[in-house]
Amino acid sequence: MRLPALTLPLSALILLAALAGCATPQYQTTVRLIPPSDAQGRACVEDCEARKIACQTECQARFEACVKDIEPQVDARYTEALKQYERDLRQYAAALRHYEMELRFDWMHSYPYPFRHPFWWDPWPGPYFPPPYREPVMPTRDSVRAQLVDQRCQADCGCLPAYDACFVGCGGQQVTETVCIKNCPPDQ
Repeated sequence: MRLPALTLPLSALILLAALAGCATPQYQTTVRLIPPSDAQGRACVEDCEARKIACQTECQARFEACVKDIEPQVDARYTEALKQYERDLRQYAAALRHYEMELRFDWMHSYPYPFRHPFWWDPWPGPYFPPPYREPVMPTRDSVRAQLVDQRCQADCGCLPAYDACFVGCGGQQVTETVCIKNCPPDQ
């Protein structure tokens, strides 16, 4: 069987694009803080660090209290998620049975022959394609708890941006550097 003339160049182009995508350089951006050189600036930076630590401690305490408050709701949400999973599983099983029946009874229309007899039976069915939908995933108590924590509790209180602003306000410098870490081009 001869492939169309357009298929080979197209497949070669797709292969080259895939290989080129693997070789693109990867960069990482780092932020470096340079403290001020005078004693007054260093004392100011120490005050900034003390405020940052207090902010992070308070934020962690609020987060832990929020997680503790959510704990009674986890069981109710988990039971609800299991009921939804059962409904989704029944719907998936029905859709899968329907899909498999279509594959079994649609065998006459799966071949591209222009002139075929409508009552022709072929003992070799067409290729099997997996269903176009995914099987539902059974929820776990931990996943339900993690979802509730993500929705209701805030783990980041913005302490680091405030510290960075305070650090720069004290006379420190914030230097941002982008460095190649993988598939780096040769230096010119």
